[in-house]
Amino acid sequence: MRGGSSEETEPLRITDRRMLGWFGGYLLPHWPKILLGTVAMVIATACSLAPTYIFGKGIVDRVIIGQDPALLKTYLLVMLATFVGDNLFNAVRMNVMHILGQRFVYELRTQLYGHMQRLSLSFFERHQTGDVMSKVSNDVNAVEDMVVHGTDSVITDSVHILLVIGVLFWVKPALALIALMPIPIMITAIVLFARIIRPIYRKIRDQLGEINAQLQERIAGIQVIKAFAREDYEFELFDKASVDYYKASVHTIWLWTTFFPIINFIVSCGLLLVMWRGSLIAGEPSGGITAGDMVVFIGYLTGFYFRFGSLARVHNLYNRALSSVARIFELLDEEPDVKDAEDALDVGKVEGRVEVENITFRYATGEVVLDGVSVTAEPGETIALVGRSGAGKTSLVNLIPRFYDPVAGAVRIDGTDVRRMAQKSLRRNIGMVLQETFLFNGTVNDNVRYGRLDATDAEVVEACKAAYADEFVVKLPEGYETQIGERGVKLSGGQRQRLAIARALLADPRILILDEATSLVDTEAEQIIQHALEHLMSGRTTFVIAHRLSTVRNADKIVVIDEGEVVEQADHATLIGRNGVYARMYEQQFRFQETGIPMDNDLFGDQ
Repeated sequence: MRGGSSEETEPLRITDRRMLGWFGGYLLPHWPKILLGTVAMVIATACSLAPTYIFGKGIVDRVIIGQDPALLKTYLLVMLATFVGDNLFNAVRMNVMHILGQRFVYELRTQLYGHMQRLSLSFFERHQTGDVMSKVSNDVNAVEDMVVHGTDSVITDSVHILLVIGVLFWVKPALALIALMPIPIMITAIVLFARIIRPIYRKIRDQLGEINAQLQERIAGIQVIKAFAREDYEFELFDKASVDYYKASVHTIWLWTTFFPIINFIVSCGLLLVMWRGSLIAGEPSGGITAGDMVVFIGYLTGFYFRFGSLARVHNLYNRALSSVARIFELLDEEPDVKDAEDALDVGKVEGRVEVENITFRYATGEVVLDGVSVTAEPGETIALVGRSGAGKTSLVNLIPRFYDPVAGAVRIDGTDVRRMAQKSLRRNIGMVLQETFLFNGTVNDNVRYGRLDATDAEVVEACKAAYADEFVVKLPEGYETQIGERGVKLSGGQRQRLAIARALLADPRILILDEATSLVDTEAEQIIQHALEHLMSGRTTFVIAHRLSTVRNADKIVVIDEGEVVEQADHATLIGRNGVYARMYEQQFRFQETGIPMDNDLFGDQ
């Protein structure tokens, strides 16, 4: 058990140091504001402590007991001034510190999002979207509570405690020592509580990330859930995850609702000790303590112990935040698999000659997807990639924009290895129209202009006309300003695909990748989209992946890939004449379209 505990707490201690260094590194450039906030805090704290001292040593000892009412007005005016100072400087302190805290959270959130955008596709394949979202939203919110509210409380309470200790020792050192007796017990209890609670908070954060991941995935797949009538099944899965989160949360509630009453009890005992010893000293002729001194002690100790209790609660908040920080560091520590070289070239417009030379590629699972594949496309040529599902066609085209890097071999554009090109400049020359078209929640204008952000409205319309999209866009309720919903849900599949083509047209890439661009639309829509694609492909180097072989017969070169290897490549007529794999595929597909006789799965896989 002790070994397990050590393994669990060591990373947390590392996170402690890293969090403090990280936070300190952020605060250092803002030291003038921090200095202003600290000075305002010290003055405000001194002003808040003054009334108790004035009341005890002045009003009680001199006005009431000393029978000198002439001093009352002066004391009251001084107390009024301290009230004004307390509120004025507290306003300055809260304004400075809270704005700094919000700035920190803003920079953290944008840093996380920017870092996430730079990560490779492989990261998003390994991690659940909902859990990543939870780190950027829920975990950052937990850090916000600590930074914006907790840090301010820690500094304010610490200054208050130090000033009170100084005043108590100045008034009566012997009684001050008795007042501080419960403090070591409280500190020990807080440290032990932290060791127990912190791993539980981490578990809660992980469970919340799992709930968010389930929720995101189920909302995205709601149509499948309803199609199979699995609402009850999915509810049970979600309920189980929610119950686990609930039980862990209840456990933490039980812990701190037990812990804090114990702390309060210790505080109460400390107050009783001071009352007991102070009363005895006050009764002694040489006690040297007045009624005013007792008023000061009791007044200060009430706030003093409360401040220690507040620090314990902030420490609890800190432990919750630290579990979130550990998850945030996990994301920040992720490195992209695909990186720009230090001397990466910022290429302009390329001509479009693409050479895939002896490529070997495998995913993180270790399975070889492509083995010794070579394909060359001259500028303006159309290369069709055909083969069974899972043969490696999509993996091959994903190497061209450098979504992944090959294990061996090279991809060259105009003779330059893509690994020597800056990714942004490389991808500015490449357009993609995929099987599953993704449109953003926004207007038609917004989605088409995504291809080139500085495009004018006229250029957007021109691109839509070339993509045969204008004919349906103008019939929408608000034309090009119509909101199309998340993922373009308000449009048909064919309409979404035409907008994707218009988006690619507007980007004006030299290299084009079409991955099953017509496979999810009906025959009538396919004919329209084929016309749009002809506009898009004109003059561009194009790689086409298609199961419908009738759509690739006009390609300059057809590359047949099987089990990660190129088995044939030539134009349609040549491949038909060879009577090889492609010829058999074409014959079977044509026969199926004409007669309905099933195709050979050995040739077509699971298409």
